[in-house]
Amino acid sequence: MFASKHNPHGGSSKHLDNGRLEGVIASYQTQGDTGSLSEIIRLTQDRALTLIRFHKTTRYGSEAELLSDVHFKLLRAVDKFDPGKGSAFSFVSRVVTNVLCTAVSNARRNSSRYLELDEVATSKLIERGDARARDAVDDLLDRVRRGVRSALSEPGELDTQRWYVNSFCEDGFESRRHQCANAAVAVYNLSHDRSRELYDLTMLEVRRVLYDDLKRREPIPAGRLLGTRCAWMAAYRPLLSEPEFTKFVVLMRDLAPYLLLIIGSADGSRSRRGDRNPAIGRKNLEWILSGHPDAVPLFKPKSRNWAAKLTKFMPHFLLANRTSEKLVEANVRGC
Repeated sequence: MFASKHNPHGGSSKHLDNGRLEGVIASYQTQGDTGSLSEIIRLTQDRALTLIRFHKTTRYGSEAELLSDVHFKLLRAVDKFDPGKGSAFSFVSRVVTNVLCTAVSNARRNSSRYLELDEVATSKLIERGDARARDAVDDLLDRVRRGVRSALSEPGELDTQRWYVNSFCEDGFESRRHQCANAAVAVYNLSHDRSRELYDLTMLEVRRVLYDDLKRREPIPAGRLLGTRCAWMAAYRPLLSEPEFTKFVVLMRDLAPYLLLIIGSADGSRSRRGDRNPAIGRKNLEWILSGHPDAVPLFKPKSRNWAAKLTKFMPHFLLANRTSEKLVEANVRGC
């Protein structure tokens, strides 16, 4: 059995072969051999798992996720190892401990943003199988698809915008901006910049369609935006009325400011740089708030005369409410 400081007669667990690890790290630092990196991960895995389990950090994240974070941090820090300052064992232990501290801090900070689900809140939830909830969601998504408009003219970019809208509706607007844009790069072979421009243009249109459904908001003072990511919007407060500025902030939150420059370009060729475009004025802001005057519906309406068919079949259905009527309408559209 392995002998250690605390177990001189053997019986301890060998978490890490210090001599072997120092040799592999030295080989990587001198020769840049990428094959050494996999060996470093293999040699340090037992030590990382030991510290993860000892500190009980699996309460804040899965073991696999924590181990992945350790591997990523270790590969970035391996160049900084100096055998004159300490052993590889101490170096790996410090890297693992720092990663676990960061993971615990992030988990605790994020947990404070959510409220615990209590019985009162649970009693107010709509059952998953409730047909009215599904009908309301379907009605909302259908209105989004019918209301979204676009001023673009290139067919491939229009297809990308339709794909964005369908993706928003299918995942409930949970995907992050970079995730959607990166997927569009792979699917439609777009450039990195253009995929994000199309995302911002599409999200702006969707927000504009849904804005009137939001609860009436309190006016947003321009001074409240200072020191935040939305601080750039405060410069346009003199050009907008109070309700217009509130709507502008809601629509443009977390979207790129360059939308003010490219929203008037049908082919998307306008530069993002402000010094290459006319000064942003009231007209640009009106396009953000109300849409471009040349924009057309992104989704083409059905060519069949489904309204006439609905009238024909109406006597055969008992429509108790608007939801049932919409179900009949959807069935007739599929005829």
